[in-house]
Amino acid sequence: MEKGAALDDWLASRHIRSARVAVQDDDPWDPEVLEIRGRDGSRSMLRTAGRPDAAPLLILDGIGCSGWAFRKMIPPLTQRFRVVLLHYRGHGQSPLPERPWALGMHDLADDAAEAIRSLGLVQPIVLGFSMGFQVALELYKRHRPLVGMLVSLAGPSGRVLSSFQGTDMLGHLLPILRATARFADDWTLRMWQKVVPSNALKWFGLQTQLNAQRIEIADFEFYLRQMARLSPELFVEMLHEAARHAGDDILARVRVPCLVIAGGQDRFVPLPTMRQVAFAIPGAEWVVIPEGSHALPAEFPSEIAEHLVRFADQHAPPP
Repeated sequence: MEKGAALDDWLASRHIRSARVAVQDDDPWDPEVLEIRGRDGSRSMLRTAGRPDAAPLLILDGIGCSGWAFRKMIPPLTQRFRVVLLHYRGHGQSPLPERPWALGMHDLADDAAEAIRSLGLVQPIVLGFSMGFQVALELYKRHRPLVGMLVSLAGPSGRVLSSFQGTDMLGHLLPILRATARFADDWTLRMWQKVVPSNALKWFGLQTQLNAQRIEIADFEFYLRQMARLSPELFVEMLHEAARHAGDDILARVRVPCLVIAGGQDRFVPLPTMRQVAFAIPGAEWVVIPEGSHALPAEFPSEIAEHLVRFADQHAPPP
């Protein structure tokens, strides 16, 4: 039997659909996009890279993200891991959910659990980037036996807007943004698609939020294009859920190895917030990248990949 046919049979046995997509020269992912179905009938897509028999690493991305920040990290990571990236509902290759306002952190965690079960991943390292760590904590809470290790990469435990830029101003504006996105959807979509990929927003991000000496302009432009394709209503509703959700009560109950990596110049999730997360998790390893902003994986891909490999080797079960 040919390798492609064998893969198709294996996917079918696990009720996973696959489709091949056009891959750019700098795309680190396998060409197949895998589809999983949630128990509520929802559809989510997965991208994979690396040997199927390698140690599994599941990436749970931030709001509006579908892998842009990890493009430079994937090649070194695949030397050690099988990397799986979940495209949240309405992100990347995943279709928009019918009711964005009803999407909760528990739904995303259940999608992650379905990805682990469907692919047959054995207690993967679950890496949560930004809001993705809130999803990772919820996954641990709801599906504890599935998680082997946890990694927070610039990821808070909850109520993310309470520390944004050192104020809670965005939290006060959020109800207005939600109403605008829901009831003026056509106008909001046109403005969103015009403003998000604009040079003005790119300049603002590079000057105020990111380490412009470390991030590549092409990567940031790739992120802005991904964001422009996202539904503005979905983005605002997920931001509301990230601001509402709190996983602080889970931290002290974590009983798997945990690595917390923070950026010393992160203005979205400041260093004191990340330090509280790390020190609340029993035995967590605490790493600071002094010059890193919130876009850590895009700015320091090699360094973070090295930390992940070392962490995995340190806590790998005996053969």
